[in-house]
Amino acid sequence: MTQPFTEMEAEMSLKLAENHDPLQVPIEDPSSSLSPTAQKLLAAARTLLVEKGYDAVTLEKVAAEAGVNKASIRYNFGDKAGLVAALVDFMLHEEFARCVSALASTPHEDLVRALIDGKRHIIQTTDTFRGFFDVLPYAMRNEDLRRRIASSYLWWAEQNLRLLEVDGTGPAGRAEVLCGLGRLLSAVADGLSVQAGLDPDGFDLDEPLKALEFLLDRALPDLEGLAARADES
Repeated sequence: MTQPFTEMEAEMSLKLAENHDPLQVPIEDPSSSLSPTAQKLLAAARTLLVEKGYDAVTLEKVAAEAGVNKASIRYNFGDKAGLVAALVDFMLHEEFARCVSALASTPHEDLVRALIDGKRHIIQTTDTFRGFFDVLPYAMRNEDLRRRIASSYLWWAEQNLRLLEVDGTGPAGRAEVLCGLGRLLSAVADGLSVQAGLDPDGFDLDEPLKALEFLLDRALPDLEGLAARADES
């Protein structure tokens, strides 16, 4: 079975900021301990989710897409809820790992540009958002899945602030406005992804991202001042 992404693991990842250690993926690859058959089932479920939506992720269709017996799903994941939870963990880990690998050393003057480029990549080139948005209505009715996805946003908020180097003393000592900035930058990617999905041919992603870059460039000195004062207090 996969190892779920829990709030405790999210908090452990956030505490890395206190020592300015490299940001790490907060969960292990959940597919690494699965059998080849279970990995085929996860891949099939992801294909159906991204291409046809959540309603297409049925036991019958997943088994047919994977080319295995439907009983294999119950053996490996228990039921559809278990399969979807494993799929969400897999997609979270994949995007976490991509973001961590992208956090190479960046000159300070290029930090805002690096963050904007990261948001653009997430919105334009990953299937994860489309999958998440389709799963969210189901997750709101499933407490375990809701908590997993909600906890992941703690990590995303921290990643945003670490990339901008305004992390201060870490979450426990950070000014409220900095915590809010981390959350806000995650919400920007979510919101722009929705707009791009609703109008894939007419939506101009450059417009809002240029505006965000403009605002961050001018606000960053003040944000760095807030982080410095948090370090001193």
